[in-house]
Amino acid sequence: MNLKYRILWFDDTEEFFQSLDRGPFESEVKSWGFVPEFEVVNTPDQFMAKKPFDAYDLIVVDYNLGDAVPHGEEFIKQIRGHNIFTEIIFYSASPSTTLWQAIHINQLEGIFISDRTGILQKLERVAHQSVHKVLDLNNMRGMVMAEVGDMDLLLDDILRLGVAELKAEDRGAIFAKFHKQATDQADSRAKELAVFKDAPTLEAMLSMSDSYKRWLCFKRLVKKHAAAKAAEVGDYAEDVLEPRNFLAHGTPRSSDQGYVFAYSGKEYTFNTNVGLELRRTILEYKSKFEGLHERLAPKGA
Repeated sequence: MNLKYRILWFDDTEEFFQSLDRGPFESEVKSWGFVPEFEVVNTPDQFMAKKPFDAYDLIVVDYNLGDAVPHGEEFIKQIRGHNIFTEIIFYSASPSTTLWQAIHINQLEGIFISDRTGILQKLERVAHQSVHKVLDLNNMRGMVMAEVGDMDLLLDDILRLGVAELKAEDRGAIFAKFHKQATDQADSRAKELAVFKDAPTLEAMLSMSDSYKRWLCFKRLVKKHAAAKAAEVGDYAEDVLEPRNFLAHGTPRSSDQGYVFAYSGKEYTFNTNVGLELRRTILEYKSKFEGLHERLAPKGA
């Protein structure tokens, strides 16, 4: 799982899904530091085209699938027959006893049931359960590193779009400051940096940038580019990169407050609440970067 919570919804008609007020559910999931995404399919072929369903955290299936298959439990039996064990919610307008009986007869495991009126409440409970199952320390460390990697790519694109619009002197100032800072930190890359100094290019600069250098290049762009300056992004290095470095490189020890990570002479305490705030912070920065990228991208691109 990353910071998106993906739900595959199978109903032979889309009207019921469209009639649902999903706002409260989506707000609740966002409060956990995740972004909910729904994908709706209406036929067995559309559904099975999503195999092996690795992209989804939850599957929701209607019991009464019309002419598509005899009943939902037969379809779920087919899914389980493919060794797919993503959590499934089985819903229907029929009484819950009918659903439990169908599950028992077909010996289906790992199935949650709901009536139509309570489907979003059931969805919230199951989602909350599955989200918290993966929020152990190792999963959280992986999520943060993956999200920072995604934002590295976003910053690359923002720099490509923004630097291209600068005057030559402003572009040169960014290149010169990058060269000085990178030279101080990377003696082992002296030859590569010498080539860069003689013939600086944006792609060469990006190829030599780690997450922190990329952020510094972005800050230099902000000083020269009006649209980037207006974004008011915040201190990405302190808010995201520093926690990422502790989680990626630090050595954790248990404490009464959670896990304490020691790295580079400093300590960082990580627990459930810190993880929640970090996920929210990452989503906030990602949204800002995506918004800036959209503003800088050529229209229609």
